[in-house]
Order: sequence, then C-alpha cells, then structure tokens
Amino acid sequence: MIGRRRKYHAFLFLLATIIALSSASVHSASIVGRATKSLYSIRGGGSYYESNPNYHSSASTLGDLDEQGFYRGASVSSKLQYSQYQRPPPITQAVRNYFTSLHQFSPTLFYGTTTSLFFFILWQFQSTSHAIGKLLRNHFVCSRYNVLKKKRFHALVLSALSHASLQHLALNLYAYSTFGRSVKQTLANQGVPLWPFVCSASVFSSFTFLAMDRGGGSCIGLSGVTLALLAFDSLNFPSKELRMIVSFIPIQLPAYYLFLGLVGISIAGIMGLVGGGVAHSTHLGGLLFGSLFDEAFQRGYVRQLNYKIRKAYNAIR
Repeated sequence: MIGRRRKYHAFLFLLATIIALSSASVHSASIVGRATKSLYSIRGGGSYYESNPNYHSSASTLGDLDEQGFYRGASVSSKLQYSQYQRPPPITQAVRNYFTSLHQFSPTLFYGTTTSLFFFILWQFQSTSHAIGKLLRNHFVCSRYNVLKKKRFHALVLSALSHASLQHLALNLYAYSTFGRSVKQTLANQGVPLWPFVCSASVFSSFTFLAMDRGGGSCIGLSGVTLALLAFDSLNFPSKELRMIVSFIPIQLPAYYLFLGLVGISIAGIMGLVGGGVAHSTHLGGLLFGSLFDEAFQRGYVRQLNYKIRKAYNAIR
C-alpha cells in the first residue's frame, strides 16, 4: 500500500509540474506578444514584415559553362548577354539576310541597290569590252547628246543606276538606303508608294543638269535621287540628328541644317566657287525636287493624285 501511494504521489507531482510549465510558457508568450505589439504601435503599426518594392524574385539557376569556361545564370538577362559570345553568321549569309529584309521592306530600295551594284560591275569592263562600253555610254549616261539629240529619254532614269567609282557607289547607296527607309514609311502613311518619288526625282534632277549644262558634260549616279530623299526627310523631320564624318572629323547636326548647307554648296558649285568635277546642278535639282514634293505632300496633292491614278488603273483593269 505504501509503495502504491508513493507512485501515486510521484505521478501527481509530475502532472502538476507539466501543468505549471505549460501555463508559464503561455504566460511568457502572451507577454512577448504584448511587448511586440507595443513596439509596432510605437513604430506606427503595420505588418511585422515590410515589402521591398525594388525586389523582384528571379528563378535564375547556375547554368552551364560558356565558351570561356565561366558559369552563366539561366535568367533572361544572362541569356541575352550570352548571344554576345556567339559567333556572327558567315558574311555570305549576312549579305543574303540583308538583301532579303531589304526586299521585304521595299522592293524599290532593293532593285535600286542591286541594279546599281550590277551596272557598277559592268562599268569596270567598259574599257576592255567595246559592246559593254557602247551600251553604257549610249543608254546609261545623261547628256545632251543622248537625251536631246538621240532622243534616248530613258537615260534620264537609267543614268541614276550608273556608278563608275566605288566611293561614289558606296556613298550613294548608303544615303539611298538610309533616307529611303524613312521616306518610304512617311509616304506609306498616306498610301503613297516610293517608286514614283524615286523615278520622278531622277528625271527632275537629270533635266536640271541638262538645263544648266553649258557644254558637252554628262552625269551619272544616284546623287539626285538621294538628295531628293534627304530634302524630303529633312523637311518632314527638321530636328532629326544626323551623324557623318567629314575629313575624318565626326559631325552631328540637325537634318534641316544639313539641307540648307547642301543647297548653299550646290549653288556655290554651279557658280564655280567650289570644286569642279561634280554635277552640282544635278544635286540642286534633287534638293529642289524633294522640297517641291514635300510641299505637295503636306497640302495633300500627292495623296489625291495617287488616289486618282489608282482609281483609273483599277477601272481599266
């Protein structure tokens, strides 16, 4: 009996101890909770945790080894940077991709560029091949003899595709592509195609050359067309910043200032005040055509004429 009472008393003591400890822990937790709440009330209230608006979780991983043996994360930014370590495509593929995208963007720019390249190659054989030389001189050169005497009026347009020097070709094609893309988008906003502008600019600038030519001179190249594109684009976006290199000196200026400068240089060239060997009258004709076309475009005449021509063409077809 005595042993059972001792075991019963020991059990009661253990149970009382457990109840006392649990009540003490609850009491201490309530005290800590009240203290914490009082601290947050002093701070101004709010949640226990404050969110950081600048924090963005990312699921970047360690990634794989790159070509230089470094680990790169698998996040989006690292994937974009990883392309910088890849080799560019072969030159032939890059050229093919360029001309494919150019044709998709504007067939006028594509055919103007490719035909200029083709006839530039032919001009390199004009001294060795009599047939090629005769063909080019009779049909791809703008002169009083070809246009006015021989009535080869197609030379007014075909002469724009002729380039005898690589520097002349490269400069014209660069300007043709640069300003042609911008002008194409501007005209497309009113449903006007680019090719009438290019052909008309070639004819106008060639006629300007013939009107101001005092001797038996001739002119070739896309300069009249490219300056017409430049004039139209500069008058539409006069504050556009243009960058160029003149005598290895980088220059940046608004497009309208460049337009005015080219007009002044062309007039000075016609008067013989600046270097010869350049068809300044053709350049002035291109700048003048671009200005007149812009005036007609702003007044809505170009859009109206384009609509009437399309309507007549659809009626005939």
